[in-house]
Order: sequence, then C-alpha cells, then structure tokens
Amino acid sequence: MNRTTSLGKPGNLLLVLAAILAMSSFTGDAYASGDAINGKKLFDKSQCQKCHGTEVFTREERKVDNVEALEKQVRLCDSQLSVNWFDDEISDVVAYLNETYYKFPKDSDNKPEE
Repeated sequence: MNRTTSLGKPGNLLLVLAAILAMSSFTGDAYASGDAINGKKLFDKSQCQKCHGTEVFTREERKVDNVEALEKQVRLCDSQLSVNWFDDEISDVVAYLNETYYKFPKDSDNKPEE
C-alpha cells in the first residue's frame, strides 16, 4: 500500500516540516535585524495605543520580561487588532519597542543594556 498525505507525496510532508522549523527559528533573535525606525512608523499607524498607553511598557511589574515574550505580545496584539503585519514588520515593531522601552540585550542573558 502506498501511503500519501493530504499534502500529496510523502516527501512533501518533510518539506512542510522543514519550513515550519525554519519559521519557528524566527522567534527570539529576529528582532536583532529589525528596523526600529520602521517599527516606530508601524506602531504609530497601528491601533496599539487604542488599548493602552506607553505606561504598559514602563511599569515595574510588566508582563513582558524578555525579547521572546515581547515578540509573542506583539504577535498577539497584531492578531487581536487584525493589523496583519508581516514577520519582518513584527520584527521592526519588536526592535522599536525594545530599543525605546525594554532595553533587552540582543543575546539571551536578558540583562538590560547599560
């Protein structure tokens, strides 16, 4: 019996899995290549401040405590507000928010930059 998936030939499943793995590596370090200037433009044009002001980024007991959490939050806001940013735009917004408010390091030790 020759098994095939709904994706067609059995080998196509491996290609799909490889693509998913490649996309999942976006999370975390991708903001390092983000364009903070474009991120500010996108942020300012979005409805982000419709729900909250900048105090959410600066309060002592904020939910976001590392760049991975920041990216997840930007993606959540993007989906909730139907902004429909592309991955590179999300990376730009993360870069802007990080450079402006959060100051997470570009490596994984999560100590603020001095």
